[in-house]
Amino acid sequence: MGNVIDKIGLSKLEILRNPWVISCILGGAIVVFLLLLIILRRRKFKKVINVILTDNKEGDDKSSQDNYGPIVKRIKQVKKKYKSILFTSVEPGILPVTIPVNVAIALAKTRKRCLLIDLDLKRDAIAKVFNLVVEQGGLRAKAVQTEIENLWVWPSHNFSQAKLMNVTEMVEKAMDNKFDFVLINAPSIANSPDRKQIISAARAAFICTKNPSERKKLTELIKPTDCTIIGHLQAP
Repeated sequence: MGNVIDKIGLSKLEILRNPWVISCILGGAIVVFLLLLIILRRRKFKKVINVILTDNKEGDDKSSQDNYGPIVKRIKQVKKKYKSILFTSVEPGILPVTIPVNVAIALAKTRKRCLLIDLDLKRDAIAKVFNLVVEQGGLRAKAVQTEIENLWVWPSHNFSQAKLMNVTEMVEKAMDNKFDFVLINAPSIANSPDRKQIISAARAAFICTKNPSERKKLTELIKPTDCTIIGHLQAP
């Protein structure tokens, strides 16, 4: 009886020593590892961060960093998947213009070429932040390089010059021009007649809301598109 067991044990040992069997076991282990990695990465991309914005009227550097720091970190986590990013809210006055501006500056300072598109057509807020002069005379609209290295801005007054808003085409051309990130500031997406096009131009979004009903409304607008919400900003 012992001899039989010894023979069976020897047979199993010989099988495990077979190069073909070893290759199969290693191959299977690699496949399982890759599948787990894909699942974990997908969960990582789908994760929505929540940032409670603080009222920073006094211009405190720490409060400002607390507001946009987590957003920059999130963008860096998903940079290979999402390069066109929308910052939006239901109506003006909810999303502080300092958020997309500071995020764009922070990304540019990491040597990433960044284009910031402003769709705040009524206030032209980002042009005012960077002290950009509105050029008159029907000149061809174009992105303006700021004093910040690697940062360009497409001010909202350009759209009145261009007369036709085609944000999707702008984003595609920006990527062709080797911009690493395109940030879109759209503080009143709910009432915009171009909202579907604007949302579809981005691959990821940070939504800024004051209450659950605003969050629900923005989620319903974005959900049918290929744009993924990766961050929720709670307005002060």
